[in-house]
Amino acid sequence: MLKMKLAVTLMICLCCMQTMAQQFHVSISDTELGPSKIALPGGGYIDVRKEDKNVSGMNWNKYRMTVTLIQYDKDMKVIKENKLSGGNNVYNANIYSSLEKIGDKIWFIYVEPAEKNNIGNIMAVEVNPLTLETSSPKTLAASTSMGLSLPLMAGLDAKKFVLKYSPDRKRVLLLVGAGKEQFYLSCLDDQLNVIWGKNETIAGITDKEIQSEIIDNGGTIYVGYKSDEKGDANETANIVVFKQTGAPVHKTLRIPNARPAEVLLLSSKQGDSIHIAGTYSDKTDNLAGVFKAAMATGNLKLTAAEKSSFPTTLVEHFANDDWGNTKEKKYGISPELSSQLVETGEGISMVAEFNRVETPRNKPFYISGDILNIHFDNKQISFTRIPKYRVSTGSFMGSSYYAFSAQGKTIIFYNDNEENLTRDIDLKPVGSSNYKNVVLVAAVIEPDGTLKREKIIDMKDQDFLALTEWMKVISPSAVKVPLQKVKFLGAPGDQSKMATITID
Repeated sequence: MLKMKLAVTLMICLCCMQTMAQQFHVSISDTELGPSKIALPGGGYIDVRKEDKNVSGMNWNKYRMTVTLIQYDKDMKVIKENKLSGGNNVYNANIYSSLEKIGDKIWFIYVEPAEKNNIGNIMAVEVNPLTLETSSPKTLAASTSMGLSLPLMAGLDAKKFVLKYSPDRKRVLLLVGAGKEQFYLSCLDDQLNVIWGKNETIAGITDKEIQSEIIDNGGTIYVGYKSDEKGDANETANIVVFKQTGAPVHKTLRIPNARPAEVLLLSSKQGDSIHIAGTYSDKTDNLAGVFKAAMATGNLKLTAAEKSSFPTTLVEHFANDDWGNTKEKKYGISPELSSQLVETGEGISMVAEFNRVETPRNKPFYISGDILNIHFDNKQISFTRIPKYRVSTGSFMGSSYYAFSAQGKTIIFYNDNEENLTRDIDLKPVGSSNYKNVVLVAAVIEPDGTLKREKIIDMKDQDFLALTEWMKVISPSAVKVPLQKVKFLGAPGDQSKMATITID
């Protein structure tokens, strides 16, 4: 059993804030660029502007968009534009489209409109960064090969579209689903050439029940899910391995005396193993703890699952924050969370955020709550609570977090009411439903769970909000984040900026 250390009671003193301030450097540029901006060697940027238009009708497949490529110089002045397809509304506005840099090339990836409710061909064009000219379209997945369709009404709720990279970014995973048992898997190289692609199924589950999907440096694809069988003895964590040839390999991981709630996968940077982690329940429907295991990429051998229950103090904190319960018949932490894995120093961190939707008077309120960080390494497991409480109504902008690793630490960026930074961290967080009173905060977590928080960007007086959901890593020690001017109810204003945050 791993040694546990609980880190939920640390106060932030002035000297800590001064020390932390020397670690983060922020530069902000005035720009109307969107979050897809890609920097060019020698200065300048490429961005894409997409404008939606409802052609006719009420279903998702009736929406089209125009696409314009834009080139800026280093001073953010427009040099040239290229309206793709003559500026006509011929691109599907609702399935997927993105400007991506893969290797040393820039691509615009999109989905073509299709007949009726079918998912159309998934295409890519290479963009010349100097001229903005595009190559002939390349088919990444043909509509006829995928054979997937969505309901005409509310079809996007069933859609699953995943584009992920291997740790060395030389292999690309494409997963497309339509809320059914059958889904489409493809492995691409860093030139977006198709290495293999095929329809797959996992008996008894739909693609929406896949909780994690990754690709390793060799192009092998792994998906994780929990079984849905009744009874403690039958519920397992499951990993299915897909390769170019041969039948899928199914691996089963049992959590002793527990029911897995989440099954998360992460390919190690070395490429020799797959990290496996998640949460579990035992006596109640609330979460009782976390588990960790690993699988070798060579022989696919699984290690035994190590599980650790949540410390009592941690459960008490989350119960006080309305994300848990200390009563015997409901004991544990709320399962209303979504998690991800981040490789951190000599171990991994599981970062989870609590969220739920409430509908008083039939008006939806999106609530994003505390963040929980669990760090695993060979010496210890630590639990860290970051208190926050955000209520969103008209827009979800900036309501979540962004996590990555630098210098062996987990760094989590999130928006918060500034009062929480000076408030006793053991207390219930101060809530906020005002989009204009938040600041961007960095929570720096050591492997032993020690937490320090610092205000990174404060532009609330100018009504600017950091769009954490669009943060991107631009180097091992730097990230960029768009800043959006917001109106009172969270609607986007008419100004935006871009911030670069560098960590020493």
